Amino acid sequence: MKRVFPEGFLWGTAISSFQAEMGAGEPSDRTDWWAWVNDETNVSVERVSGDTPLDGPGFWELYDGDLRLAREDLKNNSIRLSVDWGRVFPESTHDVEVDVKRDHWNNVWKVELEEDDVKALDRLADHDAVERYREILKCALNYGLTPMLTLYHWPIPLWLHDPIACRDEMASTDRRGWVSQSTIVEFAKLTAYLSHELGDLVDLYCTVNEPRIVSEHGYLTRRGEFPPGLNDPSLFLICLKHLCIAHGVAYEQVKRWDRHEASPLGPSTVGLVAVLQHYEPADPNNPDDAWMSQFIDYAFNEWNLNAVFHGDYDMNLDQVVEPWEQLPHQVKGCDYIGVNYYTKWRVRHRKTGVDPLMDYEFVPCRDDCTDYGWYIYPEGLRNVLRWAYRRYRRPIYVTENGVADMGDRIRTRYLRSHLDEVYKAISLDGVPVKGYYYWTLMDNFEWSDGYRISFGLYNVDRETKKRTPTKAVQAYREIAEKNSL
Repeated sequence: MKRVFPEGFLWGTAISSFQAEMGAGEPSDRTDWWAWVNDETNVSVERVSGDTPLDGPGFWELYDGDLRLAREDLKNNSIRLSVDWGRVFPESTHDVEVDVKRDHWNNVWKVELEEDDVKALDRLADHDAVERYREILKCALNYGLTPMLTLYHWPIPLWLHDPIACRDEMASTDRRGWVSQSTIVEFAKLTAYLSHELGDLVDLYCTVNEPRIVSEHGYLTRRGEFPPGLNDPSLFLICLKHLCIAHGVAYEQVKRWDRHEASPLGPSTVGLVAVLQHYEPADPNNPDDAWMSQFIDYAFNEWNLNAVFHGDYDMNLDQVVEPWEQLPHQVKGCDYIGVNYYTKWRVRHRKTGVDPLMDYEFVPCRDDCTDYGWYIYPEGLRNVLRWAYRRYRRPIYVTENGVADMGDRIRTRYLRSHLDEVYKAISLDGVPVKGYYYWTLMDNFEWSDGYRISFGLYNVDRETKKRTPTKAVQAYREIAEKNSL
């Protein structure tokens, strides 16, 4: 049976600046992630791979060919990409004084900029970088690709976050990244400036990519693979809270400063991208496993969306939102939910006596696994799409979905099976899914894991930068061109 997707459905791939831009042209060497992956201690204790983004696919220079592949070879009509904060503002924007309003609990509530503030930011911006982003967006539009622009996809400037100092002794620095509310204020300035400067080319925005992953992998995991590599449940929640507030202030900035329509989505459709995974107890008959699976689902899937949509900031994770945890004034808006989905996790309870966030472990995949050791569970994508829509009632884009598959043995099956679940969510569950973006267009620098992981529809030779299509390219081309499975 032919399964036809809705008219106007967006078919695309997703890339991120730090992962894809370097390898040709100017490097981005003034961010926390640059410092993090090049730190000798991190390499020696295997927090990071030792690979360098300088061996990346070189999108900064080779974007025209990549966007041509997306349009002409994959028959896509959209592309999701991001802006590197450290490229746009390599030097501090602290001295641009703006009006910051705080609530009764001293949380940043509103950041108000005037025309003179945007002009002051323009004097500090790297105009070559801004112009390059304009060229990339124009190129996408010329190829008939609707850009989805992510405003924050993880790296932040070193003048805001010194990850090595924070790792070793946070009290030694005031550059504390997302555990400091000053980063929220500076992010408001960035988003105001970008929507002012790029708004004539962009209508579809992501504010923050995966707040939970930034918070969890920077402040909760045992390996400590993301900057600043700490293991502190209280900092995890502070970081997550600040990222949710940052979405709100960014939402307001884009709505104010983007005054142009470049498509029917214009002048600005603005959403948050959450990674939603399917969690289940390792042993369904074990009440401890069942409780822990539900708790992790709440902490990792639900918490940040409750904050964005309801203003619920459950800071002790007791799943009861007390009056002092209700911040409805922080609800600014969210036009859609971006859902990143990759796998399911089987959750086992392990009592440490330290904190519930330390009392779990994931059961390793043993059958039909990806190169990352993740389960292939397409049914979970339909589950999270249905859950997110029924609970929050917003249109949805599948903003990332892909598989680590160096041997190119399962990518086509993974793509087709997950798109079949997207179709079921639309046709059977009534979920208004508006688009699908495969992660990722070409092999890139996969954060702390470097190049040992291959998500790309196109493999990349690290020396010559030649793009070679995987077997899934033909499958995705046929789906996108026909708008059907």
